[in-house]
Amino acid sequence: MAGCVSKKTADARAREAYREGQDQAAKQWQEKRPPEVVMRGPVQHPTVAWTENLTLAKAIVDANYTGFMNPVLIRVIRNGQMVDEVKGIDLLHGQDFPLEAGDIVDIIP
Repeated sequence: MAGCVSKKTADARAREAYREGQDQAAKQWQEKRPPEVVMRGPVQHPTVAWTENLTLAKAIVDANYTGFMNPVLIRVIRNGQMVDEVKGIDLLHGQDFPLEAGDIVDIIP
């Protein structure tokens, strides 16, 4: 029987096509979303809309930091790599850092 496909092969192809469709839909959805920065730690808003001039200090204010005291340490992660680490007191003294869309900010109280 030339040209026949087993049920197992057909099921595998169907699963692969479904996964490809899901991946494509997720990519399209993500492209339509406005760019943002993810804030991890004691904040009221865990995502902040990214804008052209967004800095670390501004993002912390926009996220509404809820810690009792100033953060001890703040890390900026970009594409899975830590690109900056700032002590909370240094940030208060003007050592700010520009953020990019997709950055993750870890605030350690």
